[in-house]
Amino acid sequence: MTQPPTRITLASDRYERLAQIRDYFPQAAGPDLSPPWQGGRLAALQRLSAANAEEYARTRNQLSGAVTGLSPYLRHGCLSLPETVADVRARFGKRGHKLIAELAYRDYFRQGWYRFGDAIMQPMEQPKVVLGSQPMPDFIAQGFTGLVCMDDIVHQLQKVGYVHNHARMWFAAYVIHWLKIDWRQAAAWFESQLLDGNIASNHLSWQWIASSFSSKPYLFNKENLLKFGGESWCRQCRVRCPFDASYEQLQQQLFTDAVGDEKPITHQLHPPKSSPKGVATLVWVHDEMLSPSHALSAFNLPALFVFDPALYQAWPLKRLQFMADCLAEMPEVEVWIGATSQVLARRTQGRILTQDTPQKALKQAVSELNMEWRPEPQLTAASLSDHQLMRFSRYWKVVEPTLIR
Repeated sequence: MTQPPTRITLASDRYERLAQIRDYFPQAAGPDLSPPWQGGRLAALQRLSAANAEEYARTRNQLSGAVTGLSPYLRHGCLSLPETVADVRARFGKRGHKLIAELAYRDYFRQGWYRFGDAIMQPMEQPKVVLGSQPMPDFIAQGFTGLVCMDDIVHQLQKVGYVHNHARMWFAAYVIHWLKIDWRQAAAWFESQLLDGNIASNHLSWQWIASSFSSKPYLFNKENLLKFGGESWCRQCRVRCPFDASYEQLQQQLFTDAVGDEKPITHQLHPPKSSPKGVATLVWVHDEMLSPSHALSAFNLPALFVFDPALYQAWPLKRLQFMADCLAEMPEVEVWIGATSQVLARRTQGRILTQDTPQKALKQAVSELNMEWRPEPQLTAASLSDHQLMRFSRYWKVVEPTLIR
């Protein structure tokens, strides 16, 4: 039986607040949100001010490198991409080029999501090698592959919810090309574990590994693991290493079947949005706009956020707690638990303002309501074609002059 919507007050004490979310979502998997992670704009600004673009450019491929850790905050709207890029540019000028380019990947993936919709969860183009279709096995999620490197990545993912980008690439390549698992199942599982879970960045990156969104599959070998991950994993491992070969040898081992001729893939675009009516009376704060300085706060309207079990019951506990941290810095926002459409309909019959999103689940949750979808902060005003959104190099050629001055 569905429980009626309930307004809640988040505890100011963080320990109590984390326990609250644990009680509200008893089925949420995984451990509590652990240090050094804490949600909110204050923590986001601290990480941004500590980001060193020069060190990032020099060491970012190393697992011990100077990565920024900004992705969970960008994902949940604690920071906007434009303000983040502006800060890097102001402090580092052209020396921030590499970090700005990596930040631009988020915009590139997101624009693709807006343009192509849920088509990004299927192959964007024909893969350049034959891919497997094996279902996701339990031993992956349990961290029992027998390979220390892969199991450690899984354990870190499930415990902390954050994994270095290079480790994400290694894991995805292992699952797709060595184990021949259907990349769609693996990508969905991986995204569901992340603190910075972002469907566009995650799924299109997995497709880049697979070669259904790139010109060739991504592979790595033991030499690459040692170079960027160090020797710790290999020293502990007691099984024959499947990665201990040259790239030419791996290519021959992994891709024995010829790629057949396939029909062209077409992408289904988003339908046009309906026109809102009446006077704006309420702001719906969803999970991509968790900042007290969000532009919609200037409207001085009642605002609310809903912990909707239909939307969030599959999310890991730590990510729900991260959002609660964010909301604790937004005392003007009402926090509810219940069905989003019921809560919003109870609070107003008028027009509801919110930030636009390509998230289908969020839009379906309010599809029957009088919504006005305001554009989110844009990284660039450049107009991009479908062709340009199919490769980052084409996208970057257009937007780089406006971002790197």
